[in-house]
Amino acid sequence: MRICNRCRQETEAVFCPRCRVLTSLPKERATPITSAQGETFECTIWQGTNRSRGIEVRTGDRDKYFSKDQDMVVFYVEGLRTIAKLGAGFWKKPAIIKRALGEDGKDQLAKFLSKHHLLPPEQSIKEKGIVDTLIFEVVVPSEEFKISNVERAQGDDGKDVD
Repeated sequence: MRICNRCRQETEAVFCPRCRVLTSLPKERATPITSAQGETFECTIWQGTNRSRGIEVRTGDRDKYFSKDQDMVVFYVEGLRTIAKLGAGFWKKPAIIKRALGEDGKDQLAKFLSKHHLLPPEQSIKEKGIVDTLIFEVVVPSEEFKISNVERAQGDDGKDVD
């Protein structure tokens, strides 16, 4: 069975009989998530060219803790339940989460980053002498995460100071 790239209908034909566009084979299911409740991973702050900020997830962590089958995830930011959409850009490098909307429809992620003055690594080292890091705790694998922040001091060589 093939799927039309325009109308998303299933067909046996190489070209959709309705739309007359090329069809494709269905995508394979993503690999199963290997994470477990209570596991944690670290993320850093991302800043775009227009000074917008978000969270950058390392690709290894993205592949381990998130599923391509999920287009939205739940974040708990300072006790508030928020929803973040994982667009196609999230599955590219770098993996960026730009918004997490609360029940009031406002971007709680931007509010959280501003409230704690969280900056991207190069900027936070330069201005604060530390790397602003977010800790993600898995609440429900690939679906729900609790976000908290920590500040790590770094030495002149760029390595963490204990």
